[in-house]
Order: sequence, then C-alpha cells, then structure tokens
Amino acid sequence: MNESAKFWITSGLALIGALAWLPTIFGSLKSNKIEGKILSQYSNVARIPNGRDSGIILQKLSLYSKNKNFYLKDIEVYLKFPNVKDELKCTLWTWRDLYFTFDEKGHKVQRKLSIETKDYLLQLTLLPKDQSIVGFLSFSFDHLKDEKYEFVRYVFIDFDGNRKTLVIPQDNISENTQIFDKKIWIEWDREAL
Repeated sequence: MNESAKFWITSGLALIGALAWLPTIFGSLKSNKIEGKILSQYSNVARIPNGRDSGIILQKLSLYSKNKNFYLKDIEVYLKFPNVKDELKCTLWTWRDLYFTFDEKGHKVQRKLSIETKDYLLQLTLLPKDQSIVGFLSFSFDHLKDEKYEFVRYVFIDFDGNRKTLVIPQDNISENTQIFDKKIWIEWDREAL
C-alpha cells in the first residue's frame, strides 16, 4: 500500500472517530428545560405553624429535566388568581403534621398527611436528564377565597443560581384524571389525642 492510500485511510478513520463524538458535543451544548405535570392536587385552608390560617396546596408532580441533569438547590412557587393583580409568592413546606378536612359521602372527615420526607421534591438535589421524577410539593399562600387559580409558576434554582421556569395553567390540570391517593392520608381521630 502506498503512502497516499495510508494517509487517506488514516484520515478517513480519524474523521469517522471524530464524527462519533458529535452527538455528545451537540448534546452538551443544548440548554436544559424542566417539563412536568400535576398528577394530583389537594387544597384546603389550615393553620400554618405561625398561627395564621392560610390556603394550602399539596401537589404530586412528575418532573424531568430535558437534555441535561439539573442540580436542584431550591424551588419557588407563585400562584396567580383571577381577581388579584400580582402573582402571590408561596411558602414551601415539608410538613411534620398537616391535617385536611375532606368531604366523603356527605360527611366531613379529617385526615392526616403521611408522607416521608424523602418524597418531597424540595429534598432532591438532582433532576436527572430525561428521566421522570415523581414527588410532592406543598405550599401555603395568603388567599382564602374559594376560587381556582389561573396558573401556578414553579422556579427551579440550581447551585449556580441559574433558574428554570415551569408554568402550568389551571386548564392543564384535569380533575377527571386525578385520583384521591388514599395511601398518603390516614384517618385522624381527634378524641385519641
């Protein structure tokens, strides 16, 4: 084999090897985006630890980070109500004790939330690339009127201060696809205390 043929064969193999890395290089250049949906949602008015009555929402979310891992440091939540000019900044909670009153077959039943701390999204530090993560997020807000919000806006903050936003309009929360998750609520007997 002459030198010219060796050169072209070697160059061709080097080019093929270099091209094999292109998907990895282009993948690392893509920005990530956080996508998700609300799987179930519970709302109530309850007393928060500072003694005030507040609106409280508990959501079960499915989230994923598109294109790259997202190293989660913090989450902020904002609600927009129809007759309120600005979004309301919510306070996030990892509850030790939370009690909701449910209407079950015409009777008011109090149930206690029973979720392990590790099941709260606030306790995660990684949203893996293109993998669904399911967890709970709970927040309180100063709006006690019985009305639906227009949208919920989540701001995910990484350890470098970068922010990714996910907005879910009320129209995208389909009540007929959500089910009451009995395993996270246990019946609470006030008389037993």
